[in-house]
Order: sequence, then structure tokens, then C-alpha cells
Amino acid sequence: MATCSHCGGGLPEDAIFCPSCGRRTDAPPIKPRDIPIDVQHAKPRYFGIGAPILVLSLAFILLVVGVVLLATSSVAGGLIAIGLAICLLPAFLAGARRWPDTRIARAGLSTADRLRDETNAAGTSVATWSRAGRAVVRLRKERLRRRRERDAKIRELGRSVFDEDGRADALKSEAKELDERITAIERELQQTIAGARGRVRKDRAAVVATAVIRPADEDSDGFDEDATQATSREGRSADAVDDVADAVDVEQRS
Repeated sequence: MATCSHCGGGLPEDAIFCPSCGRRTDAPPIKPRDIPIDVQHAKPRYFGIGAPILVLSLAFILLVVGVVLLATSSVAGGLIAIGLAICLLPAFLAGARRWPDTRIARAGLSTADRLRDETNAAGTSVATWSRAGRAVVRLRKERLRRRRERDAKIRELGRSVFDEDGRADALKSEAKELDERITAIERELQQTIAGARGRVRKDRAAVVATAVIRPADEDSDGFDEDATQATSREGRSADAVDDVADAVDVEQRS
């Protein structure tokens, strides 16, 4: 079987073009040429941002100067110096993200990221419990109204039974419907608290550092069914207690 003079692929009989590379079979082969390779190493060029250690040192000096000025009754100068020191923190973080080679830069970035995550988690927690508090207030009002209606039906049921006016069965049915509605409201109240608590825990889990738990016995596989079941029962009971505590707390705040 004939082969292509360009790529070495197999050629069918009477082929004009190579099915592998697409070149004409009668075209002269291309001779390889030695082309010089120019290697250039790109170097970062930063404009307008100082080195992180320099910016941090300047901010620390301004902070010390501000404290000294405040101690010497120069309030205006001290506040200006402290304000300038605070304004240099974003410049330090920007430089640390571009020069993360030093330990101070990495520590600053880690602290800033941690503070940002904690702030986001706190904001989400406040917003979640605020929505849950409004829902709890609404459900509590509805539950109170339904309880009053049920109590009125029960009193009317007592008078109906005493008078034997034939409305006892209908009143009893209405009282049972109100009681079922109250039970549904209480269930929705618990679900609201549990849902808010779950969302807050989920957001907090993204912030809390991962803990590595090693088995106590290296010879075992690290799985103890009894211990796992006990831990699961304790976790469920703890969750139930926390749900009740959260519900009481939200109701008290509302």
C-alpha cells in the first residue's frame, strides 16, 4: 500500500489527495527548516501600588503617631493620622494580592478573607432570623386568633349540649377543625425555626475551619456502630433542644 510522502499515512489506489493531511500526493515534500526560538520571560510591572511591607509599616507609623497626638490633646491631628492609617489598609491588601510572597502578606490576606467571610455569615444570620421573626409573629397572631375561636366554639358547644338544641355535632366538628388548624400552625412555626436554624448553620459551616477527627484505635477501621448510633441520638436530641430554645428566643424577641 502506498504511503503519503508528507505525513506517512496510507493512500488508497489512484488517490490524488491524502486522506490524512489533505495534501496532493504528487506535491513535492516540504523540507524542514530550522527556525530560531526567541524565549521571553514576562515580568510583572506594578504601577501605583507599593510593596505590602512598606505600606503596612507606613500605616503602623501613622497609627502610632495618631495615638501619640491623641494622648497629647491634639485630637484633630490624631484623628487625621489614624484615618490615613486606616485608608492605607486597602492599599496593603491590594499589594499583598500582587505580592503574596512574604509571610506578612499571606497573613494579611488570610485575616481579610476571614473577616469578610465572618461578616457575610453574620449578615446572612441577621437577615435569616429577621425573616423568621416576622414569620413567627404572624403565626403566633394567627394561632392566638384560632385558639380564641376554638374556645368560643367549646363554650358554645357546652351551652348547646346543655340546651339540647341539636347543634352539638356541628359545633364539635368546627371545634375539631380549629384544633387541627392550630396544630398545623404550631407545626409550621417549628418548621420555620428549624429552617432558619439550618440555613444559619449551613452558612456558618462555610466559615468554620474543617476539623480532622482521627480514630482512637489505629487497629480498628474507625467505625463503631454503637458509638455512631449514640452520637446520632445525641445529635438529634441536641437539635431538638436547640430548636425549642431558638423558638423561645425568637418568640421572646418578637
